[in-house]
Amino acid sequence: MENGPDTDPRRAFGQALRTLRQGARLTQQELAVKAGLGIRTLSDLERGTAGPRPATAALLVGALGLDRSDSEAFRTLAHAAWRAARG
Repeated sequence: MENGPDTDPRRAFGQALRTLRQGARLTQQELAVKAGLGIRTLSDLERGTAGPRPATAALLVGALGLDRSDSEAFRTLAHAAWRAARG
């Protein structure tokens, strides 16, 4: 069974990433540079068309300066999105 738009973990991760980025008052370009990612990668993640590799999630955690609690929640979402992207 395929995930619908309301249950797709990639979309949930993308929404969380966008919210965190905006909360940090960063543009996509600024966060991409800070995390060492391409702007297209970041855009794909926020749109929910891709799932982050574990290393990518770790780079984003560092670039966003997430505390332990937020980091754990973010990594949980990232893991679910990565699994969904892999099929």
